[in-house]
Formats: sequence, C-alpha cells, structure tokens
Amino acid sequence: MTEKIEKNSKETELNNTACKNCKTQFKGKFCPNCGQSVYEFEKPFRFLIVDLVGNIFAFDTRLWKSMSSLIFRPGKFVEEYLNGHRARYMSPFRLYIFVSFLFFLLLSIYAGSQIQISEKDRNEINLSFNGQIGSLNPETDSLKTNELNISDSSVSPKKLTNALSKVLNNPKMYMDSFLKFVSWSLFFLMPVYAFFLWLLFRKSKKYYYSHLVLAINQHTFVFLLFVLIICFKLIFPIRAYYPENYLIASIPIYLFFGKLHLYKRSWSKTLLRMITILIFYGIALFITLFMTWNFWIKIELL
Repeated sequence: MTEKIEKNSKETELNNTACKNCKTQFKGKFCPNCGQSVYEFEKPFRFLIVDLVGNIFAFDTRLWKSMSSLIFRPGKFVEEYLNGHRARYMSPFRLYIFVSFLFFLLLSIYAGSQIQISEKDRNEINLSFNGQIGSLNPETDSLKTNELNISDSSVSPKKLTNALSKVLNNPKMYMDSFLKFVSWSLFFLMPVYAFFLWLLFRKSKKYYYSHLVLAINQHTFVFLLFVLIICFKLIFPIRAYYPENYLIASIPIYLFFGKLHLYKRSWSKTLLRMITILIFYGIALFITLFMTWNFWIKIELL
C-alpha cells in the first residue's frame, strides 16, 4: 500500500511540471508555452551515457529504415512522409545531407587515389604547356588563343602558367576544392528539378513542397548508388571487369517508378513526362556545371 502511494505521488510530480524557462505549469515532456523540454542535464554521468547510446541507436534505426525504404520502395518513402508517417524515418533533407556528405567524401578519396602525377610527368606537362603558350601571338593567332581560353585580356599567359603549376603541385587539394563547389551547385539544382516536376505534374494537385521532397529523395538515391559504386572500386581497385558500373542503368528505372507511385499517372504519361524532365534537367545540369567550373577557376586559380 505504501509503495502504491509513493508511486502515485511520483506520477503526480512527473505530470505536474513547472517549466524552468517560463514557469508555466503543464503535463508532458515539452512546455506548451515556450516548447522547452523537461529533460534534465544535471544528473549522474552514467545516465547521460545511457541517453547518448539510446539516441545513437534511435538514429541508427531510423537511418536503416529510411535507407531500405529509399532503395527498395521507390516513391513509398516520400508518400508515407507526406502523409505524416515521419517518426520511423529520418527527414528526407537530413538523409540527403548524410548521403551526399558520404558521396563527396568517398569521391574525394577515390579521385585522390587516381591522381598520381610524378615529378617527371609534372615537368613534362609544364614544358609542353609553356611551349604552347610561348608560341602564341595573341594579336595574330586569335583562334589558338581562344582554344586555350586566354582571349580575355584579363587572363594572361603568365596567369595560366601559374594556375597549371598550382594544380600540378597539389592536385588533391584543388580536386577537393572543386568538389565542394560542385556539391553546392547540385544542392541548388534540386529546387530546379522540383520545379520541373511541379510544371509537368500539375494535375496531381500537389504543392511544390511535395515535388521538392521527391526531388530530394531521388537525388539521395542517385548519390547512394554512386556511394556503392565507389566503395566497390576502392575495395577492389584492380580488376578486369567492373560489374558495378551497370548499376547506373537502374537510375532511370528508379526515377520512373518513384514518379509512378507518387503521382498515380499511367505508365505512358509518366514515362513521357519523365523523359521531358530529364532532358530539361540535363540542360540545366550542364549549364550549372559549366558555370561552376568557370567560377571555380576564377576564384581558386586566377
């Protein structure tokens, strides 16, 4: 009987909580007035360790559920997320950040392992490039000048030579720098892809946010696929056959079924709209990467 009374008193203390931030009386884990959690940080260290481990495993569970749904159920993850079933998954944006970070990290490692420039090769490239630059007369040989991208008076042969020397002396650093620019460019392209989805699937009567979530989801899948491909290449670098490259063929199939599941259109209409979107997105991607390349050169090298 005494134990029952003590238990009831503890429940009453837990249920009737005073927010330490705004002093509001409430029941539950979060203050309805300011939103602050009732979580206590002033507790023995062992409790903090238990909480940390619990949060890690909770993250791990959501991550794997999100990954499995992302890979094996095209469009289903997005549909469930938009319908409010979110507690079991990571948010699409967080999942994209995680996977894209992993992709560019592995891409940097793989690209660095492929860039092996010896001192002899470096000298030969410098001599060859300097010979071509020295043989040009910008006033009379404008065609060759344009081919070497020095028709702009602000880009002198000396600047080009210095830029080449920078890259040859530290190719890994400049490769990482360029990949950072590319990662931001692809990030800002997702709203463009979502706009194309909104434009061609307007009859679905979905808000732009729904199209954006699908765009994030499909970009995440593409990055995850390339993560797997790069992992194969890093683990098994020297082979006569590279079967993992065929995984790239699954990208249009995945994109198709993702759109088919979310928008509930016929196969023919979905396929036609997907091809149209890929054409416009391919053009936007080419222009963006070209502008990124030129911007990176001006910022980092010239």
